[in-house]
Amino acid sequence: MNGILTVKKLGVEVAGKTLLSDINFEVDRGDYLCILGPNGAGKSTLLKALMGINKTSSGEITLNQQPLSQLSQKLRAQHISYVPQAHGRQLNFSVADFIKMGRFPYQSAFSDWTLADKQAMDRAIEITNINDFLTRQMPSLSGGEAQRVMIAAALCQQTPLLLLDEPTSFLDPHHQVEVHHLIRQLNQQHNISIIEVSHDLNHAAHHSEHILALKHGKTLWYGPSAELLQADHLQALYDQQFVFTAHPQTGAMVALPCELSSEMS
Repeated sequence: MNGILTVKKLGVEVAGKTLLSDINFEVDRGDYLCILGPNGAGKSTLLKALMGINKTSSGEITLNQQPLSQLSQKLRAQHISYVPQAHGRQLNFSVADFIKMGRFPYQSAFSDWTLADKQAMDRAIEITNINDFLTRQMPSLSGGEAQRVMIAAALCQQTPLLLLDEPTSFLDPHHQVEVHHLIRQLNQQHNISIIEVSHDLNHAAHHSEHILALKHGKTLWYGPSAELLQADHLQALYDQQFVFTAHPQTGAMVALPCELSSEMS
């Protein structure tokens, strides 16, 4: 296995409150890890720790066998890129200028735009298919268009590992499918390792390779994605009962939350 990122006994405390404790997992080259869990489970806190934004109180994060805490921000950004939730339309930049910002790990204040920068940008634009709106302003984009631009900017960093925080939140079903298809393409065709925070457990079970399920800042379950869809795992994770049925198109097993009983509604 070609390990990129290793997390051992990770803990995060903020203002005396424990947000994460004893988190362990590893991401290998070409892996696709989904992080699931109810609101407040620590999913976004974990992503921020992986980026070096949240300081760890215990344990270790290593990137290519080097402690993450010892790497400069620019060096981390050459190995890990990040796509936030779909709020990119609030940024007052042109699409082209926003994507160019993805080259910051390779430039200084007085750097010229190089052939390598242009090639990285052109490749990101081609993969995400956003050439038609490069001259538009970010606030003019739809949610789906903006998210593809955010992914393009991350690709411009040319990192082997991509972090995504609920990349299809606030998107309509068509753009959810489109963005998920793009993420799978990055993973399967371009060998980019993915860590995705998601609330879509069926997507996670059928399209990622591994799942880390968090609850109250601790690991409730970690393993191969296909093994998560069991009633006891899901009920423990979400405090909710589920029923299981075959998808009418693919035949894959999907989980559906049970309705509340009339006595509880």
